[in-house]
Amino acid sequence: MTEPAPSLSGDFWLRLFPASDYRLPMGVRPGEARRFWGNSPEAAYVLAERRRWIAEAPERHLLFLPEAEPATAEAVAWFSSVLGRVFRDARDAACGLEPDWVLLGGDAASGLPVLGGALAFPSGWALEEKLGRPLADVHDTVPGLAAAIGPQITTFLARIATGSTWERDNWGLSADSSLNHHPAQPIARLREDAPLDATWLRLEQQFLTRLPHSRAILFGIRVTNHRLDALLDVHPVLAGRMARALETMPDTLAAYKGLTAARPVLVRQLAALRSAFP
Repeated sequence: MTEPAPSLSGDFWLRLFPASDYRLPMGVRPGEARRFWGNSPEAAYVLAERRRWIAEAPERHLLFLPEAEPATAEAVAWFSSVLGRVFRDARDAACGLEPDWVLLGGDAASGLPVLGGALAFPSGWALEEKLGRPLADVHDTVPGLAAAIGPQITTFLARIATGSTWERDNWGLSADSSLNHHPAQPIARLREDAPLDATWLRLEQQFLTRLPHSRAILFGIRVTNHRLDALLDVHPVLAGRMARALETMPDTLAAYKGLTAARPVLVRQLAALRSAFP
């Protein structure tokens, strides 16, 4: 699915791609729960995809530890309260909300373990492999993350107050517009000849809050795909910023994101557009 580029503001994209070298930022800002969790214009397609994957493989896309039951019930009630819609249970919320959602244990002393979630559209990771693991272990697979912002993440999550909501963004590039990038799926890989009109920016808009009774952290992930040529037609100033981000991204992180082969040709194409639209 390709979301129309105008659906997010120019300021949003300029924040996502600052005029600076690549870095792993925390980038948290106050959130808007109703806007984040409410339906988008693409809801019919997205929700159909969610129902499909959860029905076909619930062992990958909808699973919780037994001890997560109180937090799961509280999350479902929280969704109902925020949106003014009744969700019967976790499966109903998993199929009726566009964003994915994951629950973390709220006690920093226990390492903020993954309690479970509804993850229909993972970006290259498997929820079933992360259940029960401390958040730091989950992040260990991302090169440079622990050193760059690991302590900040732990401190921030430990201090989230109930009632506060926060958002941040993350991005990658992919060779298809599929929403479900579970490792078990045959995911297309970016190649050394990747053109802009067959390369998608995979955007993750993320949401964080603390549930008041269980104290669990609710982590939301809204995935959208944006074909690069269409995005740059609307926001040509991004070409130079994207080129700089790719050029200065550490090699280990580029490899983790599957960008090693395609990075040179993408940078050349973006640099050419940068020359046309300085």
